[in-house]
Amino acid sequence: MGEHLVKKLPAFLNTPARVVIVVGLIILMGEFLIMLLIESIHTTVPEVGFLGNVAWKFVDPIMLAVFVAPALYFLIFRAMNQQAELERQIDELRHFQKLTIGRELRMKELAEENAALRNQIAAAQQKETKP
Repeated sequence: MGEHLVKKLPAFLNTPARVVIVVGLIILMGEFLIMLLIESIHTTVPEVGFLGNVAWKFVDPIMLAVFVAPALYFLIFRAMNQQAELERQIDELRHFQKLTIGRELRMKELAEENAALRNQIAAAQQKETKP
């Protein structure tokens, strides 16, 4: 079921407002879980003094970055990269279509020109055979 939701996520994230909401929720939930973890660890570990307080000040942002970075990559940046790849492929297909349609139009023009020249040759031959 979780895989199904992940596949639907890029469709959900199709507007900037929704992306901001999802990023905000990821950071909010990450920070909430980290604060619960820090509070439970901080109450069980004895104080070391000034260094202990400074160390705890750095633990929160480091853990937040470790928790949020993979979530942002898998939910947003990977989908954006896939979208960019699809757009590149579409541009390539449009270029190919432009080239092939141009070639087809040129072939049609040449076929019409060939038919006109054959008609001229046939008319000229008919004039030569009639004295």
